[in-house]
Amino acid sequence: MWRVILLGVALGFQYFDLSGCSAQAMRSFSVTRPVAAERFLHVTLEFAGGTMVLRPASDGDLYGLKLTYDADHSAPVQQYDPRTGILHLGVASAGGPGVRIAARAQLEQRGEFKFSPDIPLAIYATIGASDATIDLGGTTLTELEIRTTATRATVDFSRPTQGACKSARFTVGAAQIEVRHLGQAACEALRVDGGVGGVSLRFDGAWRRDLNLVVDLAMGELRLQLPQGTGVQLTGQRFLAPFDGKGFVRVGDTWTTPGFERAPHKLTVELKAAMVGIDVEWIER
Repeated sequence: MWRVILLGVALGFQYFDLSGCSAQAMRSFSVTRPVAAERFLHVTLEFAGGTMVLRPASDGDLYGLKLTYDADHSAPVQQYDPRTGILHLGVASAGGPGVRIAARAQLEQRGEFKFSPDIPLAIYATIGASDATIDLGGTTLTELEIRTTATRATVDFSRPTQGACKSARFTVGAAQIEVRHLGQAACEALRVDGGVGGVSLRFDGAWRRDLNLVVDLAMGELRLQLPQGTGVQLTGQRFLAPFDGKGFVRVGDTWTTPGFERAPHKLTVELKAAMVGIDVEWIER
């Protein structure tokens, strides 16, 4: 049911003019920059539509981009200041700012992004109408923010990150997002925001710290996949959707697993949501 709702809302967010599409003018663009004396990389990433892949770069590469894009409606973006480490990268709509879709050809675009795993990295990504596969395993992640609209995205921390991650934030607008191996992200704060969305968070992998999650969704589904033995405490400020609480002990608006204080790994969840269905699944560690 939620997929139907997401599609309907997605059409409200995006502008499609598919009846008057001109002949496709697909072009290619690529760039790779080697590591020099950089100490930090601050990335603003845009991808207006199509298929997107993000992964760690090969040894010696600071960043890389490989695009196939609709030249009639999109334009590649690559701006880097080595003095500040600020990088603006991606493919944006040619008609103006943002990640608006104006033609079917934009949905056939493909973008491949890569970043050095050894340079401290902050990523702020805006992704529209895309199938996105993002793997940040092994990167030296300091901060992550991903905004998606009408997007189906998979984010994976396939290997433990390096260094200290301050926060990871996912904002969904009529989107579906799955995040895997969140235990290996080791971010100090995790947050999910949005209007309507389907969100799946899998907390497997090698944990390095206790985790804190805030969820603020107006409507949708939240699936939490938790390793057996994890101590979980869930607080719902506006808990209007059903939650059976199996395996939890309820006191007021707080649900806690037995033995929470003694658990080797702990997850606290603060739910600020109106109508979000919550499903908790216990998985093998």
